[in-house]
Amino acid sequence: MNKAKLYLKKLKNIRFGTIKAINAADEAIDEQLIYPSETFVMPAIKDIFGQPHSDFVNHEAAMPSFYVRCFNNAFCFTNREEVFSGKKDVIVEYTSQKTNPRIGESKKMFYRSKKREVNATAAHLSLSGLENNYYHFLTECLARVYLLEQSKFKPEFYIIANHLPFQAELLGLLGISADRIIPTNSDLLLRVKTLIVPDLVNNWSKIHYRGFEGYQKQWQPAWIVNLYRERISLLTNASNERKKIYISRDKASYRNFENHKEANSIFTQLGFETYYLEEMSITRQIELFANAGFIAGIHGAGFANLYFASTDAKVLEIFPEYYHDSSYRILSKTLGLSYSYLIGTTTGSETIPPQKENLYIDISQLKQALVTFISE
Repeated sequence: MNKAKLYLKKLKNIRFGTIKAINAADEAIDEQLIYPSETFVMPAIKDIFGQPHSDFVNHEAAMPSFYVRCFNNAFCFTNREEVFSGKKDVIVEYTSQKTNPRIGESKKMFYRSKKREVNATAAHLSLSGLENNYYHFLTECLARVYLLEQSKFKPEFYIIANHLPFQAELLGLLGISADRIIPTNSDLLLRVKTLIVPDLVNNWSKIHYRGFEGYQKQWQPAWIVNLYRERISLLTNASNERKKIYISRDKASYRNFENHKEANSIFTQLGFETYYLEEMSITRQIELFANAGFIAGIHGAGFANLYFASTDAKVLEIFPEYYHDSSYRILSKTLGLSYSYLIGTTTGSETIPPQKENLYIDISQLKQALVTFISE
């Protein structure tokens, strides 16, 4: 930051004051412990052929306790995850970042923002846009809804994203009607009479994939298994057909098979039905995964539907050579699903981030992998 910008920032800070950090336990008028802290243990996983890989080693991670807390006359922006006290101090715990980004900022944002008073009890569930991703909405946003439901606190309104079809459909399945939602697709500043805030389950560490920076999930709480299995009637009434399903990424713009025609043919030969989840309603996706015995495909957001799979389902996740996101092996472990993986060969330029690279898969190797997968 140059000297002129530093000077302007200093002037704003002098005029409006800076945002100070406070702890949730000190500011809350009431709180409830929902789940105590625990240790997450992820065992090492070998690939479908029984071979180890350096990215799939065992690790342990300490998880925090999970609380739901209430705050008097607190502030929040509809499209941001941070929460502020009545004095406009930021509550440090409510961020998916390692450090709350609002600490030390000018309070000018409070004076120039569009404001609305909410003379009611509302639950703040925004994740600063992260919830617009299917996996993050299912995992981190709706996990906060679950924590809220386990508490004694009952909101009149929910500050939560519902502008995307999958968000609205899932909220409806969970019994949260649109007339009780304050949407997050604006930057409105709210001052809420009683603001209820569940803790965040977001966690990550930085990792480098062939020189590109990325992020890896470290843990998943054991109670995450309860998010949907007993709460959505489509799951309790599933017939468990043990279907073999292949989640295709042919219509995605990246992370596809370079030799997709040959790969698709092998899946078909071995009895897999091909599905394009982006063309399906959430209800149809839930039904599909609830009745699946074998689930295979290249890593992507569609695997978030593992939440809806039966406990005896088996998962085969296929990766490009240099990008091995941990989200779904951690989720499979937590849900008690049988999990394995297969790694292809990257064919793209080294200027492309590994997350975006397509992969080539040896067809005889793929066939052998799938035969092993469905016959174990």
